[in-house]
Amino acid sequence: MKISVKTPLMHDKIIALFDNNTISDLNFHFIEKKGIELLFELEGQDKDSDEVIAVVKKTIKDTDFGKGIYFSVVVV
Repeated sequence: MKISVKTPLMHDKIIALFDNNTISDLNFHFIEKKGIELLFELEGQDKDSDEVIAVVKKTIKDTDFGKGIYFSVVVV
């Protein structure tokens, strides 16, 4: 499964937050950056799209920088 995080800010911090890390039994690997879009590959337990999106959003919002940025997360 792949996810896309779209935000105009904090790309380096979001990549560092997820790349090669395991969160809620999901392993994240950064693939590429396209403009404001960051693409990640996910490996791990079978979770539906809504659960994955919720995990990613909560993880970003729980950071100091995530509280003040606008972003969207979709499964691609």
